[in-house]
Amino acid sequence: MGRKRYTGADKAESIYVKELKPKNSAQEYYMSMIRESTITFGLGPAGTGKTYVAVALALEALLDKTVDKVILTRPIIATEDIGYLPGDMNEKIHPYIMPLFDAIEDHVGPTKARELLAYGRIEVLPLAFMRGRSLNKSFLLLDEAQNTTPEQMKMFLTRLGYDSKMVITGDERQSDLKIPMNGLVWASDRLGGTTPEISVCTFASKNIVRNPLIEKMLQHLEGPEPRFFETVGRLPQPKLA
Repeated sequence: MGRKRYTGADKAESIYVKELKPKNSAQEYYMSMIRESTITFGLGPAGTGKTYVAVALALEALLDKTVDKVILTRPIIATEDIGYLPGDMNEKIHPYIMPLFDAIEDHVGPTKARELLAYGRIEVLPLAFMRGRSLNKSFLLLDEAQNTTPEQMKMFLTRLGYDSKMVITGDERQSDLKIPMNGLVWASDRLGGTTPEISVCTFASKNIVRNPLIEKMLQHLEGPEPRFFETVGRLPQPKLA
């Protein structure tokens, strides 16, 4: 993968960013929908490039000056109360949003990533911190959206300002919420096909671009239960000596 050169604000500085090329037809369609639509939903299993591609196109829009700011956000679903974790609030939430930092650094490098974050050109924050904001000329990415409630999803969607773009990604089958319908499914089902400004792109296991073993495992993990579970419901227990 090559690198694309952008000229900095002072005309003397050059920024080199990984040049994004689709790895399959699904990614190619997804990229075109993000560029053409105001709101794009990307649904499907991990490893299909939903978040990676969206972050790359967000940075492209920022460096092309199509937008002034990039907002990357995730809902925080903690397995334990983060109040008991060490550190201040930023240190507590850092593990939950680390994958978004990783994606930024992979595209522009750690030095430029820190600079863009320090100057507020990119914000990475929990979804709860989005409440009350209205963002114009911004690129907003909501990742892990299967862990939002319908109310949270509605709150995020209504943050859309003028000349802004949204991408919402997640795996609808991997929600950690104990509710009948998560915000990702709720919104994509209701909004998909209602207007050309909103698109829904669905990836399949065959579109996974990570280690090919992932696709093979998912075929078994997400398929019907083995006959043993249907009759017994548990694995054989080892015999004790």
